[in-house]
Amino acid sequence: MCLLVWCAFLKDVASEPNWTSAANPDAEAFAERVAAELPALLRLARRLSGDEQESEGAVQDALERAWRARGQVRDRQATGAWIRSILARTVVDRQRRRRDLPVGAPDALESMLPDVVDPGAVIEAAEDEQALRAALRQMSVEDRLAVILHDGEGWPASELAGLLSTSPEAAHKRIQRARSRLVDVLAQESAAPDCPSSGCESARAHAHDLLDGTLAAPDRAAVQAHLDSCPCCPAALQAATGVLSALAKPERHQPIPDAVQTRLQELVRSAATAS
Repeated sequence: MCLLVWCAFLKDVASEPNWTSAANPDAEAFAERVAAELPALLRLARRLSGDEQESEGAVQDALERAWRARGQVRDRQATGAWIRSILARTVVDRQRRRRDLPVGAPDALESMLPDVVDPGAVIEAAEDEQALRAALRQMSVEDRLAVILHDGEGWPASELAGLLSTSPEAAHKRIQRARSRLVDVLAQESAAPDCPSSGCESARAHAHDLLDGTLAAPDRAAVQAHLDSCPCCPAALQAATGVLSALAKPERHQPIPDAVQTRLQELVRSAATAS
């Protein structure tokens, strides 16, 4: 069943008597928002889990949780972010049940951006959803969660810290490490350039704050002065900027798996019956 047909189905069911009764607050609007969010939910699940079957299961679990708690939604425009947050926590719960995700802060984290020969090739790979997912699968689960949720979904480090059961400082370092690791994986087919070391370490230590727009003016000026003269660091920064942009791009239309649509139909019908 295509997404347009599914949306029509939801609207038909939502028009049944008592659909918006006290037992089903804002169910009609919620049902429409669920249909609109399916592509984004599936893309997020596929990126986070790295597995097609696991991603579908996570989406179904998350939608059941969201459906049961739909009465909590007060702002219709915030529904999408709310459901995606539930999905992220669902993925983590499923990973921890399988013991794929460690609890607590990681050990020493390396956050230095890697050298890049061809930043254009790295950005092109990041903008290819299949290539991006393949690169994400090569990362640890916690690094994958950090870069996707922070740079792709806009989660602050403090919220990520709660999800990973760690401190905000450790979560911030995890984000930096994950970014660097993703750029490195996407660029791994290229040989590292012969870069001078003088000044590069200091500049790249500030690169993540520069990417986040939080670098203080004096440090920003020093980093810019280095970038103006260094033959290597600008390519690394350009590649990282392009990768973060690709992570945050909106979802292109993808078919909705039958299993996900079937589960949603069951949830809608059960709510209509209960009313």
